[in-house]
Amino acid sequence: MTKHDTWVKLKPGNPYEPILDFFPDGMIPMRDPFPLERTVGQNGEEVALWIIDVERLSSIQFQILVQAIAISCKADAIEVAAEAELKGGLAMNSKWVASMQCWVEGFARAKELADFLSTAPDVGTPEAAIAFQEFCNSQYERWVEGNQEPPPINSIDDIHPSFRTPELEQLIQMLQIEQVIQQGAYSLFDVLTGRATVNALNIINPENSYSLVGDDEFDEDEIYE
Repeated sequence: MTKHDTWVKLKPGNPYEPILDFFPDGMIPMRDPFPLERTVGQNGEEVALWIIDVERLSSIQFQILVQAIAISCKADAIEVAAEAELKGGLAMNSKWVASMQCWVEGFARAKELADFLSTAPDVGTPEAAIAFQEFCNSQYERWVEGNQEPPPINSIDDIHPSFRTPELEQLIQMLQIEQVIQQGAYSLFDVLTGRATVNALNIINPENSYSLVGDDEFDEDEIYE
């Protein structure tokens, strides 16, 4: 099974607020980039559930999450832990999720969800229920229980148009620059002066020509004379 890479931040007033300091930046690791599970609420309504990825939790994080869920649901902590082990994760109501961050697996699976929704039968029909269950089964088989590897992200073109943002494009470009610099034999001087970055930009974006201001008048050897 590949390592999942989805994280979520929660809305104010969520029942996990007292323990969020145990998580870096208050981010909770999730198994899926969307609420894949379903259950029935107290009033008979369908409730969408995220599954917390216990494989990426420390033992302390797992214990305090179990306690928080047990208190919120008025259940026994031992039963909550046993159910988490049985189902492979801890369930969280989707109403508490405010935002999500992910990387290659999350974007690949989110694209699959977007493609599914674009062709799925009308919601509320028997055909829609069958189609959604088949989609879920496929997610379990390939991404949860299987070893499917997501395609790499080399540029913003590898991201589904629905998820593209200027901030994401900038992040991908910065990661590309870092990768090129790591692979190149650049000196500390090259990195500090920006020459390494300029060379990296010319490699990843050959349609443009980048250069440092006054670079043609600047000689590294002159620094040491």
